[in-house]
Amino acid sequence: MTARLIIWEVLCLALFWSVFCRSVRTSASTKFDIRVAIFLVGLSSLVGLGAPLYGWEPDTVTLAIVTSIVVMQVVMAQHWGKGVPAHFVKSQFLDPKHARRKEDKG
Repeated sequence: MTARLIIWEVLCLALFWSVFCRSVRTSASTKFDIRVAIFLVGLSSLVGLGAPLYGWEPDTVTLAIVTSIVVMQVVMAQHWGKGVPAHFVKSQFLDPKHARRKEDKG
């Protein structure tokens, strides 16, 4: 197994783990598009894990892109430490203290 494949597998596992940790904190109160995005990143990480079985090998650009996504997930995880951030929660489930101003709603 080449070094690139080892790095690729580690990155895909890290990506899947970050998605798993995030998904266990979501519920029906989490905005639908957020749940879909989390699901798609998780699915992509699983496809990525299996891709080398079919002879595919990552290039440097692909490794750089996936590395940046994993780093982004690690940084964003800091904001999910106490659950789903308020701006990812459907408005009917928000505490009044987290409610957004009329000007900010979109």
